[in-house]
Amino acid sequence: MTAATSEIPIQPISELVADPEFPNSAVGKGVDIEGYTGVIMEVVNHSIKVRSPEGNTVSYNFNTLRKLYGPRTVPAELPAEPAPPTPPVPKPQPKRNVVLEPDFNSPLVPIESLAQRAGFPRCTLGVFVDLHGFSGVVVEVVGHSLKVRSREGATHSYNAERLRKIYGSR
Repeated sequence: MTAATSEIPIQPISELVADPEFPNSAVGKGVDIEGYTGVIMEVVNHSIKVRSPEGNTVSYNFNTLRKLYGPRTVPAELPAEPAPPTPPVPKPQPKRNVVLEPDFNSPLVPIESLAQRAGFPRCTLGVFVDLHGFSGVVVEVVGHSLKVRSREGATHSYNAERLRKIYGSR
């Protein structure tokens, strides 16, 4: 067997497992598996039988040999990296109408006359209003709230729906 083995060229296992027909294509070929050299004699189940020049036979699982020594395959399409989270888009803030210089010299208007109007609470912006205990200029309407500033500089907020309920039906 020594003479026959010496005439057969020895190939690294990495070359043999690269063949798509491996292990059947490797039968009868000389192989070097991590320093163990010999001839692949046969395929039995999931193993190849390798006989050394000394006559010893060793079995190797060919699936394991493919994993360890086969060509590294790169997936055809690498999974895309997840996109960074999109920052939340802030809701556009409504344009604020603010009275910067309230006119406390304009006529004082009772809240009853304003709460009955169809344009309430928007129609109150800039009006010097009497709220029965507090009077001031409506300097801003925010949603359903009126911000009313007095001559002295104090600012109070009033719920427009509540004002309509209380003073709108009089």
